[in-house]
Amino acid sequence: MKKQKILHIGQLIGGLDIYVRNSIIFSDSNFEFVVVRGEGDSTTPIIKEGKIIKEYKVKLFRKLNFVNDFKCIFQVLKIIKIEKPDIIHCHSAKGGLIGRITGFITRTKTFYTPHAFSYLSAQKEITKKIFILIERYLKFNSFLLACSESERQLGITTIKYKKTKALLWSNSSPDSTGLISSDSSATNKDKYIAYIGRPCYQKNTFFLVDVVKEVVKKEPDFKIMLLGVGHHSPDLDKLRELIKSNNLEKNFTLIDWITQQEALAIIQKSYFYLSVSRYEGLPLAVIEAMSLSKALLLSEVIGNIDCVVNDQNGYLIPLDKDLFASKIIEVWNDDAKIKRLGDNSRKKYIEGFNIQNQIKLLEDIYNS
Repeated sequence: MKKQKILHIGQLIGGLDIYVRNSIIFSDSNFEFVVVRGEGDSTTPIIKEGKIIKEYKVKLFRKLNFVNDFKCIFQVLKIIKIEKPDIIHCHSAKGGLIGRITGFITRTKTFYTPHAFSYLSAQKEITKKIFILIERYLKFNSFLLACSESERQLGITTIKYKKTKALLWSNSSPDSTGLISSDSSATNKDKYIAYIGRPCYQKNTFFLVDVVKEVVKKEPDFKIMLLGVGHHSPDLDKLRELIKSNNLEKNFTLIDWITQQEALAIIQKSYFYLSVSRYEGLPLAVIEAMSLSKALLLSEVIGNIDCVVNDQNGYLIPLDKDLFASKIIEVWNDDAKIKRLGDNSRKKYIEGFNIQNQIKLLEDIYNS
């Protein structure tokens, strides 16, 4: 039986890198994979069963640039001609655009995973409308392969995918308890909470400062470790200034990009996991926290809402600083509640987000 060849296209950075890496590593041997990634991606090659997955680097960059983007399209067309994939699986806004165009030209079956639709990042209404139109009219004949049910519903209602072409494979991850070495230790010995969120519009870190400012009025020893403040953090300098001007240096610890194992060790030792993001696809960091038995306090937005049942494994909170601060204070000193919520998070992870149980669903979609 001929192996199905899957061509992944996307910038392998952060959560997208983990998504593609895991889906390749945990798939069975009936698939062959090729990866097309951006020239600026700094992540290591993907290794499956002792072999390095074949990859190409192309002019795939986050920002719109017609010269680079046209060069990228021609580069990918050449790769498709050489590799002759059965399926293109393209990711995020730019990778999705390049993948759908080249898939349409070459008549290759194409799956598009947005990992949060591009229009959600728009800060102006006119920009939002333009991004929605781009998403609608450049669907071509692709299938939406949403990473959460809430993302799938947006694809149907806003981007106008037909229900028959709007599919779902929920983000999943391996059990994080097996990825942390026994000698791992967090750098902070105090009680703290954790949030993986690079300083940017999506992760809403200025709002986080406002929330923490309210929390410390009643809990002056409250501490948060904010991870991932290295690459692609356009608001980092302003965030540092805000923390300093609000006298919150002793409450915040900012951590640069570190290894996944180091990040998981910090989450494991945290009291609970927090997210104040404006939108998500379906956050892998939250899934990893669930696998580590963490209670979740998350903003009530797309993606996050697929991870929490209120008062079962955490809380979904509207983006209101007083509501957020109040809920944090409520659970900060409630060990029994944290234990109950955390145990339920672990159960929810095992039932719906363990990649070893979920990968067969993705394989079935590829084979359908």
